[in-house]
Amino acid sequence: MKRLEKLGITLLLLAGLTVGLYPNGLNLNGNGSKAIGMGGAFVGLADDYSALYWNPAGLIQTKNTTITLFVSDVIPSGTYKLDAYGIDAETETKHYITPGFAFVRPLSDKVVIGFYAHVPSGLGAKWKGDQLKMLTSGKTYQWESMVGLVSFSPGIAVKLSDIFSLGATVNINYGLLKLKRPINALIGQYEEDLSGWAVGATFGALFKPSDKFSMGLSFKLPIQTTMSGTAKIPGASILGLPGEDDAERAAEWPLWAGAGIAFKPTDRLTLTADVHYTNWKTMTVIEMDFYNQGWKTYFEEGANFEMKWKDTLQLRLGMEYKASEALALRAGYYHDPNPSPKKTQNILLPEITYNFFNVGFGYKTKHLTVDASCEFGFGKDKVIGFTEVDPNAGMPGTHGMNMVVPNISFTYNFN
Repeated sequence: MKRLEKLGITLLLLAGLTVGLYPNGLNLNGNGSKAIGMGGAFVGLADDYSALYWNPAGLIQTKNTTITLFVSDVIPSGTYKLDAYGIDAETETKHYITPGFAFVRPLSDKVVIGFYAHVPSGLGAKWKGDQLKMLTSGKTYQWESMVGLVSFSPGIAVKLSDIFSLGATVNINYGLLKLKRPINALIGQYEEDLSGWAVGATFGALFKPSDKFSMGLSFKLPIQTTMSGTAKIPGASILGLPGEDDAERAAEWPLWAGAGIAFKPTDRLTLTADVHYTNWKTMTVIEMDFYNQGWKTYFEEGANFEMKWKDTLQLRLGMEYKASEALALRAGYYHDPNPSPKKTQNILLPEITYNFFNVGFGYKTKHLTVDASCEFGFGKDKVIGFTEVDPNAGMPGTHGMNMVVPNISFTYNFN
């Protein structure tokens, strides 16, 4: 019972990641079609609306009022094999649509303001339950997770000199977590539906001594939040307990920091490189709290879960080539390491080391710019033996995950 109960706790971590930190797991790794097309190596360039996510100081480069509509479709494909139980399972094909809207307005040549409503994370996994029934004494249950977050980010950039700017956003985040999984063959299906608010902030700096070179720094503050809602266990009646209870989970979300450079060796070519750091080592305990005393006794045991994660660095590279005044071609790559140890791996939060390859383009007219890109994430299978897992949290076997993420944005320029 403990092991599967912990899956819900682990899933809260996924919700915790949705403050726009873009780490490993079921989260998106970028925002804005131009930035994604360049592998998310955008902290040192940050020259469109998505600077409100990557580096708000970059807003200062906006010369005219713009509005943008952005949409991304995350399509994950997961596999799980456990030969000892004859399990060879895969996720169902699902599309996780994540929209966005941005408004940017220069107040002067030294002050630019903006607002970005977006979904920095929106993903999950839905497994074919009949392929996992050997985990639950031959009975078929639902195994599904879905996490999303909507962020409302007003921001400002200020030019302090001809070559140096600072920027900041306030990130007002609304997150939600939905989870379906079995507890055990006796109690049966468990469902959870939680949501909550969290407020954070992003700060950035941009140093641009010339049109050919710029460098940027950006960081997001750690925050704490509580997500609350309801949990359902129809089989709880076997123990004389109600089938539904109020539930609450608390988590501390870590610091994220990014540094990047942009270099233009020619008027047509732009090269970028970023390093992104996430302080995952501070992510240690995620607490669970039920209100009913019986639920506390039978279902909350061991709810304080040690993640034992490690800090990670993402390395990102990008390029843009202007084939003409109207058309720009883009490509990028980044390495996304897995922050978790084998002992906490499970199928509802496939923590995999990825290599992402990105391509994209931009087409500009007098008033309208269309940017589109697609990233292809190739996960490295994670093989875990029975003796390598925490029996209260992990699942042995071979875990795999790949994903495809097409996206497009339309920006109207009021020039």
